[in-house]
Amino acid sequence: MLTGCLRVGGRHWPIGLLYDFYTALDPTKTPMLPPTNHDRPGSPPLAADPEPGAAPVPWIITLRFASYPHDLLTTLTPTSTHDAFINSIKEADFARNGTAKAVMSLSPSDTRELFASLQDHDYDRFWGVTDKLLNHSGITVKNIPIRVYNPETGQVIQGSVPTRQPGTIRGDAQTLGTALNSLVPIIFPSKRSVVLARPVMHGIVLPLSAPLLELMKEAMYPDGFLHITLAMMSDDNDNSNSFVRLRASEGDIGAELPLEALVEELEWVML
Repeated sequence: MLTGCLRVGGRHWPIGLLYDFYTALDPTKTPMLPPTNHDRPGSPPLAADPEPGAAPVPWIITLRFASYPHDLLTTLTPTSTHDAFINSIKEADFARNGTAKAVMSLSPSDTRELFASLQDHDYDRFWGVTDKLLNHSGITVKNIPIRVYNPETGQVIQGSVPTRQPGTIRGDAQTLGTALNSLVPIIFPSKRSVVLARPVMHGIVLPLSAPLLELMKEAMYPDGFLHITLAMMSDDNDNSNSFVRLRASEGDIGAELPLEALVEELEWVML
């Protein structure tokens, strides 16, 4: 079994989130040339700006199988990786319910099954256990754990948003629009219409009208959080092509492949 690490711009997030964050693409616009080194602070290293008429340079990701960066990353053992994942699940469970009772009630076999499903990329097995967390007997989901990423500033806003809108007479269901309005009102002054930015997840624009509870059930990451990136709206919004160059180092074989293929293979990466 090979041991490797995926690193882009000093951050280690799930691959779909890395793509949304570092490209800051507005999916409603036609893909054009990729962003260059000077487009935004903290961008991952890209090749020099192409000469006029030159082919676009793919977004470069380095996958290392040697010379592990011990000065930057803690060396994770299978046990420590398992513990880190379970702790993130506990954090999300506590944010949802005000207690970690649901995750603490999982049997040892369920806990092992949950982690094994990530290792095996087994969607059905993962949800077989996760459904027990979201539909635990005697516990009603009260809040949605959410993280909002602004690529323009590098800011990450974390919140635990109630499933029902506070102050509404009928206890109206929380939507993505009302949630973003409460978390980042400067960027989302309207609860119904995008004004300054579009919420994006895995390259897809999310409708502000989406019920937040349903969005969590359908689109949350394996750690139990909704990870949403903001694509700022502007006429000169740069778009990159849909290819990345997977560049291996230390003598390993490298390949260039469509981003969609990489996402399909690595979308379950947690660290």
